[in-house]
Amino acid sequence: MPLSGPAPQSADELYQSIRQHPWRFGYYRFRAYLCLLYFGVFFGLSYPFFRWCMADPRRYKWALRWRSVWARSIAVLFGIRIRLEGQLPLDTPRLLIVANHFSYLDIPVLAAALPLDLHFVAKSELLRIPFFRHFFRTMDIAIPRGSAQGSVKAYKRAEAFWTRGSAVVVFPEGGILAQAPHMTPFRVSPFAMALQQGATILPVSLPDTWKILPECPYHFLRPGLCRVRLLESLEVTQLNTDERSLRNLCFDSIAEDLSRTAPIETTTPI
Repeated sequence: MPLSGPAPQSADELYQSIRQHPWRFGYYRFRAYLCLLYFGVFFGLSYPFFRWCMADPRRYKWALRWRSVWARSIAVLFGIRIRLEGQLPLDTPRLLIVANHFSYLDIPVLAAALPLDLHFVAKSELLRIPFFRHFFRTMDIAIPRGSAQGSVKAYKRAEAFWTRGSAVVVFPEGGILAQAPHMTPFRVSPFAMALQQGATILPVSLPDTWKILPECPYHFLRPGLCRVRLLESLEVTQLNTDERSLRNLCFDSIAEDLSRTAPIETTTPI
């Protein structure tokens, strides 16, 4: 049944509403721990395969597709119904996907929903984590803050991925800051890269992930619908603009869609 009362309008409201039902809160907490355990077991068993794939760029595609299998399996096992809305742009050799970042669920939802080989861009701090270090040194991209040389290397890696026909995904907010359902200002560096490389930018709105796995004091995982909304793409080569104006254009596009998208409340099986 749905939660009693009006639909929560923020992650904090959602957290407080769930806390009012101790049994439900405990069940959702258990689901979050179970999902974390599944994450560890899946990647632990798959790690030798990932390392073999990451040793040769020609094998990246197999690792990316296996990561997509992992993402879809999470959706199936934990009752997350992913719905893709909109159309992917055609004939785009350099596709940069720009999305809001409200939840740790954003990456698996995009990997499960989009029929593309996706390379994710993240902050370089993830290189400090041994498990993720190999991914962001090979088939994903880590951008160091305040390092011009590091940014140039990241741009070159994005160009190499685009040459192979893959798409690059960036969350320009720079992190999950419990801001849902409102975005924080976008960083400008991804849009400078898009202008430099002549990329096509696809803004993507993720209005529901924060309702399923919100950023809150005690994480919990609920079943429900996650929409992946593909908005109107931007052909950078056809725009007479700079990186800040391009950033603002993408921000406004996603923010407008988030504000007008009718909320869909998740349901509970208990």
